[in-house]
Amino acid sequence: MSFTEDLTNFLNFLNLVGFSNLPWGWKAFIIYGLIFVVFAAISLIQTCIGCVAVLLRFREVPVEDIYRIIRSNSLPLITFVVPAYNEEKDILHTVRNMLSLSYRYKQVIVVNDGSTDSTLELLKTNFSLIPIPPSNPGYFKTGEIKNYYASSKHPQLLVIDKVNQGKADALNAGLNACTSEIVVCADADTLVDDQALNRLIRPFLLHADTVAAHASIGNVNGSTLANNRIVKVNFPKSLLLGFQVIDFMKAFLVERLGLSWTKGTLVIPGNFGMFKLSTLIEIGGYDPTSIIEDTEIITRMHMYYLDRKKDYRITYLPDIVAWTEAPETIKTLGRQRLRWYKGTTQNIWEYRKMWFNPKYRSIGLFVCPMTVFEKIAPLIEISGFIILMIAIFSGTVDPFLVLALALTSWCFLILLVLISLVIEFIAYETYSSWRDFFRMMKCVVFYNAYHYLLMYWRIKGLYAPKPKRAGWTPHREGYDKIQQQ
Repeated sequence: MSFTEDLTNFLNFLNLVGFSNLPWGWKAFIIYGLIFVVFAAISLIQTCIGCVAVLLRFREVPVEDIYRIIRSNSLPLITFVVPAYNEEKDILHTVRNMLSLSYRYKQVIVVNDGSTDSTLELLKTNFSLIPIPPSNPGYFKTGEIKNYYASSKHPQLLVIDKVNQGKADALNAGLNACTSEIVVCADADTLVDDQALNRLIRPFLLHADTVAAHASIGNVNGSTLANNRIVKVNFPKSLLLGFQVIDFMKAFLVERLGLSWTKGTLVIPGNFGMFKLSTLIEIGGYDPTSIIEDTEIITRMHMYYLDRKKDYRITYLPDIVAWTEAPETIKTLGRQRLRWYKGTTQNIWEYRKMWFNPKYRSIGLFVCPMTVFEKIAPLIEISGFIILMIAIFSGTVDPFLVLALALTSWCFLILLVLISLVIEFIAYETYSSWRDFFRMMKCVVFYNAYHYLLMYWRIKGLYAPKPKRAGWTPHREGYDKIQQQ
């Protein structure tokens, strides 16, 4: 049965039950109510799948022989590529953290993308950098490279100084200098968890068709740091930071795992992602014109392999593999989220040929359409409130039913948040003290306010003209400040 026939049958059913004879307010209430029911059902199914996946992963982790993995002499070399622009507050912590990881075969490449602060000087001073001749295969065309530096203290460290051309261009410059098959692309404020990194390498060792892998990202704000490690994780005091911690839990532990069963991963966060270098070379590297390069390259990766009918695997683990600094003010959070939302608008439109296209499997038939729906969902929600309020004042709908629908939608969002918190506690117990519990509950109570703040930025992010070159949106407060909190 075709979609047109299904729609015709549905309209005939509505006429049969007298829908056409109802006042316009009642029609609007039924339409928006049905939209909510459909969205809630999809979200609940996705949440249930995510919960099952987390619990299965929780049972799997204790039996993994991590120590056997890290003791193996056949481990592949991993290169960390860290693009940096005005990162003087965090760059030393990040580089020291990566150099001190227990994984033996590693290299760290920092790409200074024309910083105007003391980023390069700090690297030179603290790691005893000396200029070296350029030596790289040159897979991708990038902005002008000024100098290459090696460290006399740390043979694994290479620093590239180049003119400012944006994050994607800096990543490509780092990839040009890579000699390892496995590459980690990470932000300059990322602290890597030692054990989780060893777990993330497993898919590449077990499955030859693995081309990329990623895991959950945690927010470091409010935690205690020592020797470039997180020694105690605390839930932040600030409501704004707490909202972001919960948002990350919901996104990583439930929503992304709910999509993983469809093999529909559409983004590997720029904070931390692991790739095969050969794959990145094969698909042409990062796109310097993309606002959100981490999503664009994964979408292009799916299209590349599905167009050629090649087997590939993109793995997601719910374990927190890296910690990053969250924006501490509404202004910096807005800049970050606008970049994300404008980037997803740009990306989903650029790859619109994948929408509803069975050639692209779950990406085309489910993930892309769901992404489009999520883009327009804020407009649907806002228009629903406005239209139903007009219907109440015009007397064409029962106000108590409208209020019940609004309360149901607010409570449903809180339910999804609570499920995420429960699953996180059962599986990982990242936040286990009573103080953390009360701080989380405070955020849960006011979470709907955060939801509408995000909705405002989502609507602004619907307009996203493609730039000639994507820039940077740094928002760092610095780990020194976090250590003092």
